Amino acid sequence: MTAHVLHGMFIGLTVLVGLAGGLLLSRGTRWWLSDDSRISLVTGRRLGPAMMFGGVLLAAAAALLFPASAVIPVDTFHTAAQLTGDVSAPNSADLILTAVVLGAVAASTPFLIIVDIRIRRLPDRIVYPLILLILTALVLGTVIGHSLNWYTGFIAGVAAALLFLALHLLGRLLRARTLGLGDVKLAFVVFALAGLFDPWAPALVLIAMMLIAGVWAIISALRSRRLAGTTIAFGPAMLSGMWLGSVLAPFLL
Repeated sequence: MTAHVLHGMFIGLTVLVGLAGGLLLSRGTRWWLSDDSRISLVTGRRLGPAMMFGGVLLAAAAALLFPASAVIPVDTFHTAAQLTGDVSAPNSADLILTAVVLGAVAASTPFLIIVDIRIRRLPDRIVYPLILLILTALVLGTVIGHSLNWYTGFIAGVAAALLFLALHLLGRLLRARTLGLGDVKLAFVVFALAGLFDPWAPALVLIAMMLIAGVWAIISALRSRRLAGTTIAFGPAMLSGMWLGSVLAPFLL
């Protein structure tokens, strides 16, 4: 099987997972939101399908721009591995697990962004399953996969979650508005996925999300005509920075 066919299968599987995830989220809004008083803010005849379609587009773009050499088990890679003793050449497990992670996170992204903007929440019933899915993929990837990016993703995700937790606790200690617990949980998802793209992608993602958050805060302050007390939902900046930094990292770093 040629590299082009395998790459097409990788893109197709990622899109299929993204579509399935989008359908589940769009049909299960009442369950994962668990707040009937605000359900009208995140549902609608056009909003639900738009979020699902956006997730599918994200899944396709992520798979297309993902470094093919990290997931495509080309025969020449296996031949080279046998000759040189290199066991890091990707196999089918790397392809499948990466497609599942990309598709699931892509499907969830539009829903998380809209909910955080409209009601300032990152629903645990979306974030926790994502964390569990990614952790499972990371563990399986290190056991049956060959890509070294599984280790990078795990380290980046845990380190980011600990850093964001420290910032959250510092804010509570100082009684200042910093990061919410939802942002702390989302940090694992954001940086673990970035680590799968490139070992240096988490650094670029951090820069991208801070720039996006800064621009958004300035725009919000200008619109409200006051700087003091201006807050923004940080989840959308984290998620947009994640995709922007991740897809650009293999080309810029």
